Amino acid sequence: MKSVVRILGIAAICVLTLGACQKDKIDYTDGDKQSTENVGYLSFAEFEATVMEDTENITTSPKTRAEGVDINNFDVIVKSSTGEVKASFKYGQRPTEPLALDTGVYTVSLSSGAMQGAAWEAPVYGAEKEFVVTRKQTTNVRDIVCKLSNIKVTVGYSVDLAEQLDAQYTNMTVELEQSHLEYPYNETRAGYFAPVASENTLKLTFNCRYVGSDKDIVMTNEISGVKAAQWRKINVVVQHAAEGGVNIGIVCDTWTFDEEVTFDTSTMMMEVGIPDNTDVPIINWEGHDLTQPFELTDDMYDADGNFTQSINIDVTAKNPLKSLVVKVSSDNSDFTKAYGEIMPLEVDLCNTTTPSTILGLMGYPTNVAGATSTRIKLAAQASMFKGNEGTFNYEITAVDQLGATTTETLVIRYGQNVGPKIVWVGYDIKQQHTVIANETTCMIRVTAPAKIDEFIVEIVSEAITDDMLELAGLTRRFSLVTATEVDAQGNDTGVNVAEGLKTFGFPIQDAVYGQTLITEEQLNITSFLELLAILGPAEHEFVMSVTDMAGCTTVERIQLRIAE
Repeated sequence: MKSVVRILGIAAICVLTLGACQKDKIDYTDGDKQSTENVGYLSFAEFEATVMEDTENITTSPKTRAEGVDINNFDVIVKSSTGEVKASFKYGQRPTEPLALDTGVYTVSLSSGAMQGAAWEAPVYGAEKEFVVTRKQTTNVRDIVCKLSNIKVTVGYSVDLAEQLDAQYTNMTVELEQSHLEYPYNETRAGYFAPVASENTLKLTFNCRYVGSDKDIVMTNEISGVKAAQWRKINVVVQHAAEGGVNIGIVCDTWTFDEEVTFDTSTMMMEVGIPDNTDVPIINWEGHDLTQPFELTDDMYDADGNFTQSINIDVTAKNPLKSLVVKVSSDNSDFTKAYGEIMPLEVDLCNTTTPSTILGLMGYPTNVAGATSTRIKLAAQASMFKGNEGTFNYEITAVDQLGATTTETLVIRYGQNVGPKIVWVGYDIKQQHTVIANETTCMIRVTAPAKIDEFIVEIVSEAITDDMLELAGLTRRFSLVTATEVDAQGNDTGVNVAEGLKTFGFPIQDAVYGQTLITEEQLNITSFLELLAILGPAEHEFVMSVTDMAGCTTVERIQLRIAE
């Protein structure tokens, strides 16, 4: 904290002189002063760009320069907030002298080239980042990581299915809007598609003919939610195996080329291509698609923490069940440890030594062996999910006495792909709190699994005037990402408030943008409470609005009351 005593003294003077004439303000946008005074500089002297090349052997560090990609030929373009191009050059020929620019927000973008609608082995890499140019100051463009700008798609076949297909008549067509590529049976190349939106839909048309057959079979399906920088690995597989037949399905594995590699598996059943055995067991959750993850949210719990929904998995079989295996896994080690202390992570409900009381507590049925129908009530475990952010997988395999087998996997997610969360540590953020001298603290913790894109704070108080804020180096509304003032519509006004924000304990710029966590140590504005106390009895609010890179916004209010 910088010179809090000095700033508190300034605040006191502001109170004593409240009502006096406002001081003259300098306008740097009038006449000739714009060209001489309202200018800052953008320097590329420390500019280091790297490329995250799309490869299956994903490295753990994103700061590795990709081999095979000549970054020196990347185009660099500097644009103003209105889209006007201010400078353009090759990365390998970046200027050594700073660019003189009017104050404001500028976007620096890099690109390896123009994308085609769809093309073989044609990856395009790029990135862009905003920088604020302030009056008479030099802003340095530093690290920027370029990643895949288009969508990578490959197609493969499982060995057991491939042996049954006639390669001459087997192919997969992948289409995105007006662009498409046809993948022959033996195609090993990757296709690259230009995204047309933030989330795209790939249309699949699968043509095949079985060995020894003259009948052509055509299947269609779609993959939605496809984004740039993803590698969609489409594999045609034997979905279910049982005596007498199999079904054809698709498994689409998703690699995301980013700072963290996330792996998501979704299975989409296509129409039956090989005569199937209708006697296989059926695993079903009525009203829900087991091929899609189930997103668990806090609003599914009541005020007492009780789960208000149902997660009922029904297993039915024409022939009596011989085995019903439930295999549990998670990327949250605390959850698997807690679960393992209650019962095994893998259990055959038809042949288990786990006490029936434990099974009932966990929502599992008893006396399953020989039954033709049973129900698993996983809502009984909902309290274990809450507070344990992560992905929870329940792989369920049912086998009847004739050997017919079905496997389905229920994926439950909690605390992921959800909006940001703002917590006032030690206090109920939904309530107003009276400030007690030397006791009340204001430490804020922010989590954003999808990474922070914008963080705007607005000071709402009749007791705090604009002049007071100006003397303290602040404004009424400001962005912690740009460390500048923003208007009511969120537009950057170009007024720099970085020093004032740092003085009062606000993190700024790279400590905020792209982060998934801001700790209470990083966002500790307790010193601001001392200033508020000097102003006397009043009510104040800090309205905090956090938007993540998925477009989700969370707004919370820090409500303070200074008593007489």
